[in-house]
Order: sequence, then structure tokens, then C-alpha cells
Amino acid sequence: MSVLNNRPDGRLIPVFAVDDGLWSADLVLALAKAAAMRGETVLMIDQMGGHLMDKAGIVVGATLSDVLDGKAQMLDAKYVNNNEHFTAVCTGETDLETLLGSLAALSLSYDWVFIGARAGCTPAHIRLAGAADAALMMYDSQGDKFMRAYWMLDAIRARVAKFDPLMIAQIGQASCEKDGFETYELLSGTIRDFLGAAPALGGILESSAATIELAPVLLEALRQDSKALQRRA
Repeated sequence: MSVLNNRPDGRLIPVFAVDDGLWSADLVLALAKAAAMRGETVLMIDQMGGHLMDKAGIVVGATLSDVLDGKAQMLDAKYVNNNEHFTAVCTGETDLETLLGSLAALSLSYDWVFIGARAGCTPAHIRLAGAADAALMMYDSQGDKFMRAYWMLDAIRARVAKFDPLMIAQIGQASCEKDGFETYELLSGTIRDFLGAAPALGGILESSAATIELAPVLLEALRQDSKALQRRA
């Protein structure tokens, strides 16, 4: 007799932005919607000061910060979107370091947990990278801004040697896809010279709307990355 395993997969997927002004919120939302449309359960965590919830059209009352302060119940801080498989929470004033302690418990109930983290690289970002099943890292391909992705990867790999995110290049309106590929080649070459294996390019975004088209492809790539991590564990 076979036994069906209905336990959620619990994939923890942070989306890192190396700088402000990137379309990381749009990408997190597109990934969450794409997974929910496939019938998979999704928890989207807004650690971007409510920016992600605004993108999703969700009016926030209670936040995770209120729950931790004893001002609200966890049920009050969860917002179910128009798709029953899609739940969102906003961290409020809770910083990423404090949030990390709750992520393991939160992820057990969902197939996907997408985290929209504030831009930058702090010790908490590094710890989150170490806890992730797979990850995305967004960078700006204009000028030499792509080097901020190098420095963030350097900081994380100093503590999490096998960290291997999919890289997402954002190009400006005056640029073309070719510019995105050329910038990635410069970035990946520098990484190979000094840090070891270069992460794969997950996509090039010419606009925030392009995240919707890219999300289903990224979803499958993240699924495979998380399976590969499980096999290595």
C-alpha cells in the first residue's frame, strides 16, 4: 500500500537586491503568483518596509512585528490573496536578524517561502543566504554597478562557501539585452578569477513588467536548485 506524502516542500527562497532601485519586489511578487497559480502553497514575506505588500495591493493592518510584541495573533498578520494558495505577511519593524529565528517554523507549512529582503548586505543577509534552499541575486548592469554583486557574493561566500544564487541582471531603458549579457560576462569572469565558480545567469530584465514572463522559468530553475542542495546535504 502506498502512502501519499502531503507534507509541503518548504523551500526557502530569498531574493537579494545588491542596491536600491531594483525591481526585486516585482520579481518576488511574480514568483509568488506563478507558484500559487500552479496550486502550490506560497508564503510571501515582505521585509521591504511594506513596499512588497503595496505592489500586491494588500492593505496591511497587523505585521509580524505586532505578533512578536504580543499586540496581535499570527493569524491577524497573514493576508490571503485572491488565490487561496497565496499568503503574505509583512515584517513591519522587525529586522531581518530577528526574523531569521521564525523562518524555519514558517516555512514548514508552505511549498514556497519567498522573502523580499531589504537591499544591501548585512550579517543577517549572510545568515539568510546560508539558510536558503536556493536564492536570486539582482544587480544593476549600468556602468560598474554590477561589481556590487561581486562584493556581496564575496561577503557571503566567506561564510557560506557553497552559496550559488541565480543572478538577475537589470538593464536600463537605454540599454539592450546584449549589454546585460556583456555585463554578466564581466561579472562572472571576475568571480571565477577571485571567488571560484560563477553563479548562472537566471535572466535579464528590461522592465519591471518583464518579471511576469520570467517568473515561471525561474520557478523551475529554483526547484531544481533546491533539489540539488537536498542531494548534497
